[in-house]
Amino acid sequence: MLTWRHAFVLGTLLLALPLMAQITERVSSGGRIVKEVAEPPVPSDPLELVGGNAQPVQDVEQRAAIIDLLVNAHRHSNVRAQPYDLKTIFTVSGSLSSGTWQEEDASPSSGHYRWTVQSPSYSAVNMTVNRIFYSSQPVAALPLRLIQFREAIFYSEPVVGPHATLRTASGTLNGVDLVCALVARDATAAAGTGGRLWEEEEYCVDPKAGVLVTYSQAPGSYVVYDYSKALQFHGKSIANGFTITQAGQNVIEAQTESLADPVNNPAEFQTAGLNQIGVGPAMSRAWRYQVNLPLPGTAPGAASPNAASQVVMLHGMQAPSGELSDVELLASSDASLNEPSLAYASKWSGGILGQEPETGATPQSHEVLMMIEYSNAPQPALPPR
Repeated sequence: MLTWRHAFVLGTLLLALPLMAQITERVSSGGRIVKEVAEPPVPSDPLELVGGNAQPVQDVEQRAAIIDLLVNAHRHSNVRAQPYDLKTIFTVSGSLSSGTWQEEDASPSSGHYRWTVQSPSYSAVNMTVNRIFYSSQPVAALPLRLIQFREAIFYSEPVVGPHATLRTASGTLNGVDLVCALVARDATAAAGTGGRLWEEEEYCVDPKAGVLVTYSQAPGSYVVYDYSKALQFHGKSIANGFTITQAGQNVIEAQTESLADPVNNPAEFQTAGLNQIGVGPAMSRAWRYQVNLPLPGTAPGAASPNAASQVVMLHGMQAPSGELSDVELLASSDASLNEPSLAYASKWSGGILGQEPETGATPQSHEVLMMIEYSNAPQPALPPR
């Protein structure tokens, strides 16, 4: 299975293949990517809780303490740690899949999962039995908003590997003091002080309650969890709702309808009448792609070799066939580059990552984060691969 780090590296190469001479990254002798130009600051957002006070971890003990904080927050609210039956209603706003959605997700034991979803534009009965994924839908492609909803409600335990930079900062939301961690899984620059970088994920945890309060996988995209009803389940603190915002607008508002132990009903896990799709889940955690392009001729300062770098962060869905669809803007340091970036992404398809899966594997849908950095930095030759 491709990890986030693998997808980041492969995505960087794949997106750059048609533009080999325009790559503005250089690989050091140790194989680590180092940035040639400084990034512009991340745009302000009411939910961007890290200002200019982020500090890199200083030693082994501090790194271990922050990772423990993130891991324990996940475990303290992981509904999937035991059998469960969870019913959720969520409202989607905007141009994609708008309307009211209902989902029920149940698991009587490890290896057995059943989730049904109903909306004005999409419905499905999905089931995993002994690693095999079944669905009432003939293919495994999922709507982007459904992917986002499921990633938020069943968010994965954070993975902070040996090559990930880790910085910390204090934050406050609704009067609650939080500890925020900024993670760049394959950083393009050494960790330093200051505000958030475009490639950093942001986790903000309430250290007293031990729960994740906000999560931002990229600037411009934020999940805010609500624990106001103090919902408890087998010793876990479960959010009674959450909101996902993008580019300052709410796109998903979810509420927990009920959470209980599952009813013993083996008939619900009979696969007759469902399509056998493949082995493995129908979606993975989001993939991050990064590409570096020269400033367009119409951009301010484009003729100057010392023009400031600019960044545009996009979001979309990669179907099992490899095409990128539902592309939307998350954040930008220069609005004049928004349309060229959207046009670039609309013409891209998945290359190697979009090939058909191996025999018997489930074709996966992926939420995609695409960071496009524009600059006039010197264009070094690609190192040997």
